[in-house]
Amino acid sequence: MPSSTLVFNTSILPTDALSFYDDNFYQLVEKIAGPGEAKLLEVQGIRSVYSFFNIENVFNILSFSCSAIQEMRKLICLEDDDKNYMVKPGCRTNVRYLYQLLHQKHEEHLKGITPKSKRNKQSQSHQSNSTVMNLSQDPSQDTSISSDHQQSSTTLSKLFYKFFV
Repeated sequence: MPSSTLVFNTSILPTDALSFYDDNFYQLVEKIAGPGEAKLLEVQGIRSVYSFFNIENVFNILSFSCSAIQEMRKLICLEDDDKNYMVKPGCRTNVRYLYQLLHQKHEEHLKGITPKSKRNKQSQSHQSNSTVMNLSQDPSQDTSISSDHQQSSTTLSKLFYKFFV
């Protein structure tokens, strides 16, 4: 009876496990879930963690009649006398455990990114506030510049008037 509130120890995974691809990914699957499970993903072209997350049911392929799948069926299925196959409960559980472990690692990764982005936003907000405060101080200086400009403009106007009128 699986519980959706289980917490898995993701420290058994390499820190960069979410970026594993091809051989590194299959080696990880073999280590965590088993060789049959790794072969099952490899045959389907599931080459990374995020590809694995997007497959609805990795066992659906076992319903096809194909020679490449026969070897996998022997590894991860039970066959009854009528040539019907059933995925071994342990194999199904291993794949579910792998999925949940990697998914929790992904969630931890997202939580690690979120505080960083919040800190960056807060830092940017603080910088913006500092800029606004600096700008609010500048207008007092601009006033003197502006009044100087007005005085020189008025003086120029008087000279212009005297010269041309």
